[in-house]
Amino acid sequence: MYIQPNSTIKLLSDVPINKNQTDTLYFDTVADQTAYFNTKVIATFPANTYQRVNRGRCRINIKADSVYNVNYMMFQYASYSLKWFYAFVDTVEYVNDSTTEITFTIHPVQTWFFNYTTGECFVERETTI
Repeated sequence: MYIQPNSTIKLLSDVPINKNQTDTLYFDTVADQTAYFNTKVIATFPANTYQRVNRGRCRINIKADSVYNVNYMMFQYASYSLKWFYAFVDTVEYVNDSTTEITFTIHPVQTWFFNYTTGECFVERETTI
């Protein structure tokens, strides 16, 4: 059975989040989250094949030299859902003159930001003398 390629991949640059996940960005709505990340997009690739979240890599039609500054990505499976998946870009690898392989790690905080509720917590503050 043929499945029409209908995934969108967006590559982002200068996203101020790192893989240590010590800091994150907070948003009030999904629309605010999507709008913010769209301001960081440097390249968009529509009509891609289904991107497997757990596989952690994808190949796109672009020269590697033009995306070495990418540090984050987002992708969506329009045929199945309007949910965006967010990921850290781990490596950008040259495959050939028109293909680049990107290795990524899903960012669970941003991907599932509106699907969980944080509970109460206690923060103990101390001062060194």
